[in-house]
Amino acid sequence: MPKKVEHSVDGIEEYDNPIPKWLMWLLYATIIIAVVYLIMYPGFWRGLTGWNQHKMYAAEMAAAEVKYGALKNAPVDVAALIGDSSAIEKGKAIYGQNCAACHGAGGEGFIGPNLIDKEWLYGGSPEQIVKVITDGTDKGMPNWGPSLGTKKIANITAFIKSLDQGQ
Repeated sequence: MPKKVEHSVDGIEEYDNPIPKWLMWLLYATIIIAVVYLIMYPGFWRGLTGWNQHKMYAAEMAAAEVKYGALKNAPVDVAALIGDSSAIEKGKAIYGQNCAACHGAGGEGFIGPNLIDKEWLYGGSPEQIVKVITDGTDKGMPNWGPSLGTKKIANITAFIKSLDQGQ
Protein backbone atom coordinates (compact mmCIF):
# COMPACT_ATOMS: atom_id res chain seq x y z
CA MET A 1 0.00 0.00 0.00
CA PRO A 2 1.31 3.48 -0.85
CA LYS A 3 2.60 5.67 1.92
CA LYS A 4 0.44 8.40 3.36
CA VAL A 5 1.63 11.94 3.05
CA GLU A 6 2.02 13.49 6.48
CA HIS A 7 -0.85 15.92 6.29
CA SER A 8 -4.63 15.85 6.06
CA VAL A 9 -7.21 18.49 5.28
CA ASP A 10 -10.77 18.20 6.56
CA GLY A 11 -10.20 14.54 7.31
CA ILE A 12 -8.99 13.78 3.78
CA GLU A 13 -5.66 11.99 3.69
CA GLU A 14 -3.36 12.06 0.69
CA TYR A 15 -1.45 9.04 -0.57
CA ASP A 16 1.84 9.17 -2.39
CA ASN A 17 0.81 7.11 -5.46
CA PRO A 18 3.37 6.62 -8.21
CA ILE A 19 2.52 7.60 -11.78
CA PRO A 20 1.33 4.54 -13.76
CA LYS A 21 4.12 2.91 -15.79
CA TRP A 22 2.11 3.04 -19.05
CA LEU A 23 1.78 6.80 -18.68
CA MET A 24 5.51 7.21 -18.10
CA TRP A 25 6.29 5.08 -21.20
CA LEU A 26 3.87 7.22 -23.20
CA LEU A 27 5.71 10.35 -22.02
CA TYR A 28 9.10 8.88 -22.98
CA ALA A 29 7.82 7.78 -26.40
CA THR A 30 6.40 11.26 -27.06
CA ILE A 31 9.73 12.88 -26.21
CA ILE A 32 11.62 10.48 -28.48
CA ILE A 33 9.19 11.07 -31.36
CA ALA A 34 9.54 14.84 -30.94
CA VAL A 35 13.35 14.67 -31.00
CA VAL A 36 13.34 12.42 -34.10
CA TYR A 37 10.88 14.78 -35.82
CA LEU A 38 13.09 17.80 -35.09
CA ILE A 39 16.09 15.95 -36.51
CA MET A 40 14.29 14.79 -39.65
CA TYR A 41 12.23 17.88 -40.54
CA PRO A 42 12.93 21.62 -40.42
CA GLY A 43 12.47 23.16 -37.03
CA PHE A 44 15.59 24.74 -35.66
CA TRP A 45 17.62 23.70 -38.70
CA ARG A 46 16.98 22.43 -42.25
CA GLY A 47 16.42 18.76 -41.31
CA LEU A 48 17.84 15.53 -42.76
CA THR A 49 15.04 14.91 -45.26
CA GLY A 50 15.61 18.15 -47.19
CA TRP A 51 11.84 18.77 -47.13
CA ASN A 52 10.50 22.29 -46.78
CA GLN A 53 7.19 23.89 -47.51
CA HIS A 54 8.59 26.09 -50.29
CA LYS A 55 9.65 23.01 -52.28
CA MET A 56 6.29 21.36 -51.56
CA TYR A 57 4.41 24.47 -52.74
CA ALA A 58 6.49 24.70 -55.93
CA ALA A 59 5.91 21.00 -56.69
CA GLU A 60 2.14 21.29 -56.10
CA MET A 61 1.90 24.41 -58.28
CA ALA A 62 3.85 22.71 -61.07
CA ALA A 63 1.56 19.67 -60.89
CA ALA A 64 -1.52 21.93 -60.96
CA GLU A 65 -0.16 23.82 -63.97
CA VAL A 66 0.37 20.54 -65.81
CA LYS A 67 -3.11 19.34 -64.91
CA TYR A 68 -5.11 22.58 -65.32
CA GLY A 69 -2.86 24.86 -67.40
CA ALA A 70 -4.42 23.84 -70.70
CA LEU A 71 -7.89 24.57 -69.34
CA LYS A 72 -6.94 27.96 -67.97
CA ASN A 73 -5.26 29.23 -71.12
CA ALA A 74 -7.29 27.53 -73.83
CA PRO A 75 -7.98 29.86 -76.75
CA VAL A 76 -11.40 31.52 -76.65
CA ASP A 77 -13.31 33.13 -79.50
CA VAL A 78 -13.95 36.56 -77.99
CA ALA A 79 -16.08 37.76 -80.91
CA ALA A 80 -18.56 34.94 -80.25
CA LEU A 81 -18.97 36.07 -76.64
CA ILE A 82 -19.74 39.69 -77.51
CA GLY A 83 -23.48 40.07 -76.93
CA ASP A 84 -23.80 36.69 -75.13
CA SER A 85 -25.80 37.45 -71.97
CA SER A 86 -24.30 34.66 -69.85
CA ALA A 87 -20.74 35.73 -70.79
CA ILE A 88 -21.64 39.34 -70.00
CA GLU A 89 -23.00 38.35 -66.56
CA LYS A 90 -19.89 36.30 -65.78
CA GLY A 91 -17.71 39.15 -67.02
CA LYS A 92 -19.62 41.64 -64.88
CA ALA A 93 -18.91 39.58 -61.74
CA ILE A 94 -15.22 39.22 -62.57
CA TYR A 95 -15.00 42.91 -63.52
CA GLY A 96 -16.57 43.86 -60.18
CA GLN A 97 -13.94 41.88 -58.27
CA ASN A 98 -10.86 42.89 -60.24
CA CYS A 99 -11.46 46.00 -62.35
CA ALA A 100 -14.13 48.17 -60.74
CA ALA A 101 -11.75 49.60 -58.13
CA CYS A 102 -9.83 51.44 -60.84
CA HIS A 103 -12.30 51.75 -63.73
CA GLY A 104 -15.51 52.31 -61.75
CA ALA A 105 -18.47 49.96 -61.40
CA GLY A 106 -19.97 51.08 -64.70
CA GLY A 107 -16.70 51.64 -66.55
CA GLU A 108 -16.93 55.40 -66.08
CA GLY A 109 -13.30 55.65 -64.95
CA PHE A 110 -11.85 56.42 -61.55
CA ILE A 111 -8.14 55.88 -61.15
CA GLY A 112 -8.05 54.01 -64.45
CA PRO A 113 -9.38 55.38 -67.74
CA ASN A 114 -13.00 55.62 -68.79
CA LEU A 115 -14.18 52.51 -70.66
CA ILE A 116 -17.50 53.79 -71.99
CA ASP A 117 -16.46 56.69 -74.19
CA LYS A 118 -15.11 56.55 -77.74
CA GLU A 119 -11.55 57.56 -76.79
CA TRP A 120 -9.42 54.49 -75.99
CA LEU A 121 -5.77 54.76 -75.02
CA TYR A 122 -4.84 51.32 -76.32
CA GLY A 123 -7.60 50.62 -78.82
CA GLY A 124 -11.18 49.52 -78.22
CA SER A 125 -11.44 46.43 -80.39
CA PRO A 126 -12.06 43.14 -78.55
CA GLU A 127 -8.59 41.86 -79.46
CA GLN A 128 -6.92 45.03 -78.16
CA ILE A 129 -8.95 44.90 -74.93
CA VAL A 130 -7.90 41.27 -74.41
CA LYS A 131 -4.26 42.24 -75.03
CA VAL A 132 -4.38 45.11 -72.51
CA ILE A 133 -6.05 42.97 -69.84
CA THR A 134 -3.66 40.07 -70.45
CA ASP A 135 -0.37 42.01 -70.70
CA GLY A 136 -1.12 45.22 -68.77
CA THR A 137 0.29 48.62 -69.68
CA ASP A 138 3.18 50.86 -68.71
CA LYS A 139 0.79 53.38 -67.15
CA GLY A 140 -0.26 51.23 -64.20
CA MET A 141 -2.58 48.56 -65.57
CA PRO A 142 -1.41 45.22 -64.12
CA ASN A 143 -1.19 42.13 -66.28
CA TRP A 144 -4.15 39.93 -65.38
CA GLY A 145 -3.32 37.14 -67.82
CA PRO A 146 -1.54 34.79 -65.40
CA SER A 147 -4.14 35.10 -62.66
CA LEU A 148 -7.40 35.19 -64.66
CA GLY A 149 -6.84 33.01 -67.71
CA THR A 150 -8.21 33.41 -71.20
CA LYS A 151 -11.86 32.47 -70.51
CA LYS A 152 -12.33 35.03 -67.73
CA ILE A 153 -10.57 37.71 -69.76
CA ALA A 154 -12.88 36.97 -72.69
CA ASN A 155 -15.90 37.33 -70.38
CA ILE A 156 -14.58 40.66 -69.05
CA THR A 157 -14.11 41.83 -72.63
CA ALA A 158 -17.70 40.89 -73.46
CA PHE A 159 -18.87 42.89 -70.44
CA ILE A 160 -16.75 45.92 -71.36
CA LYS A 161 -18.05 45.84 -74.93
CA SER A 162 -21.61 45.72 -73.57
CA LEU A 163 -20.83 49.01 -71.77
CA ASP A 164 -19.33 50.54 -74.88
CA GLN A 165 -21.69 53.41 -75.67
CA GLY A 166 -19.32 55.60 -77.66
CA GLN A 167 -18.44 53.24 -80.51
